[in-house]
Amino acid sequence: MNREMLLKFAQVLVIIVFAVGLDQWTKGIASNRLATSRGSFNHFIQLDVPPEADGKTVKEFLASEFAPTNTEDELKRIAFSTTTDAAVAVRESDTVKAGQKLEVRWREVVVIPDHWDYQYTRNPGAAFSFLANAPDSVRAPFFIVVSILAVLVILWILRGVALKQQLLVFALSFVCGGAIGNLIDRVRYEYVIDFIVWKWTDVYRWPTFNIADSFIVIGVSLMVIEMIVDGIKSRKAPKIEAESAEST
Repeated sequence: MNREMLLKFAQVLVIIVFAVGLDQWTKGIASNRLATSRGSFNHFIQLDVPPEADGKTVKEFLASEFAPTNTEDELKRIAFSTTTDAAVAVRESDTVKAGQKLEVRWREVVVIPDHWDYQYTRNPGAAFSFLANAPDSVRAPFFIVVSILAVLVILWILRGVALKQQLLVFALSFVCGGAIGNLIDRVRYEYVIDFIVWKWTDVYRWPTFNIADSFIVIGVSLMVIEMIVDGIKSRKAPKIEAESAEST
């Protein structure tokens, strides 16, 4: 393996590790700090009351945990959905004790009202919930095998890409990193964690996605740009050659 190939795959490895690390880190935050109850699953936040919070009201304790990313009205809804670890409902005026465990059953974060939220959800299928309703015995192995094959194909294609083709190197590395990020979820949970919601009010809503999906979309977009640039260059090449021949 020559020096150029070593440099290329070192760059690819760094990009993939960055993409996978960022994806798994953000999914971990979503899992630990977002809560939801949906028809097919429940995902709650478990909070341990620290000594310094002893004697605070439920509302004050939740505000110390979630403000300022949640508004006053949202904190009230969070408090209304909160129970003890024994599923006993609490009121926002109740006091908490050090060592007590609380279970938050709803929490979302609004980044831009009516346009951008963080909401925890699970996608057992692919993009746009493709095969989401297929039997677990079929769906999970299918997506794991397809994801592994996709990663292997991308790495094989990268072998033939020159180091100077930086746009294509980044594009394929982003796609590979995103595929590996979602593959880790499928192996661990048999579903993919999604949490980013883009919408226009509640009328138009893009399917919930994650950082791995973003890297895949960015990578594919870069590949399209690379194809367009190559197409323009290939059309210009004969013209330049003809002009050069005429000048001689």
